[in-house]
Amino acid sequence: MRGPAAKIPLKPPNNRHNLNGIRPQSPAKDRNTIVLPGTDVAGDMADISAGRARWIDEENRYEVNGRTYAVEPTGTVFPVSGPGFVNLMRPEYKVLKQLIGSDGDIGAARDALRRDPSISDGDWPSALEVFKHHKSYKGGA
Repeated sequence: MRGPAAKIPLKPPNNRHNLNGIRPQSPAKDRNTIVLPGTDVAGDMADISAGRARWIDEENRYEVNGRTYAVEPTGTVFPVSGPGFVNLMRPEYKVLKQLIGSDGDIGAARDALRRDPSISDGDWPSALEVFKHHKSYKGGA
């Protein structure tokens, strides 16, 4: 086995990456990878720990089942790319958090973010597309 999993036990991704685990207070990073419901991250973690993943030395990442994961020095794994993952920039993630906090009320979310200079109209489509997979989505977006 190669990479960090050969030396330390791996920890699952922070809940802020799991779509249904995102809360209004979840931190927005410059780049945010969201795990859509139904993506078998636990299975991928088991495959990595069992040595069934490919270690990409030049990128310090694991590739398994078409998905790529990086590992922090603490052993915490975080999703990078692949099927079931969506990458959002900070403003898009902020829109997604507001949609979740507004329980899918797009008007309320727009009102809440109206004065945020970091949010533009272009940040909404990606966030809305991801929100359609959230447990509180009721349709209509």
